[in-house]
Amino acid sequence: MKKIILLSVSILVLIFACSKDDDGPVGGSSADLIGTWSLDYYIENGTLTEEIICDELVEYVFSSNGSYKVTTFSGTTTTNCATAVQINGTWKDTGSNDYLLTPNGGTAGPTLSITFQDNFKKFSSEVSASRTEVYSKK
Repeated sequence: MKKIILLSVSILVLIFACSKDDDGPVGGSSADLIGTWSLDYYIENGTLTEEIICDELVEYVFSSNGSYKVTTFSGTTTTNCATAVQINGTWKDTGSNDYLLTPNGGTAGPTLSITFQDNFKKFSSEVSASRTEVYSKK
């Protein structure tokens, strides 16, 4: 009888000693976002596109001082891309992996909602109901 009680108590202690926090981070933090991120691939209407031509290429640079730069490119190949548009501004972590982007000289812009993947080496963002983009950290 003592063995059964001891086993029961041991199981209860193990159950209550473990929490969901022990499983590691579910989301990231501002520190995980800092760096240069390039569009790796996207899924649009269920179709995976891994070969990104210059006209589709987007690059984000997030700095620790709260500034960001987003660059789009032009060109019809996957190499020798030319800078098309570059926007600079500030970013703010609003929680739950949502980041408010405010372009310089403008009002608060879009919120970038992301999901970190692959040990914070990639993040995905749903840019529309039919398109999800995945960025890789350089």
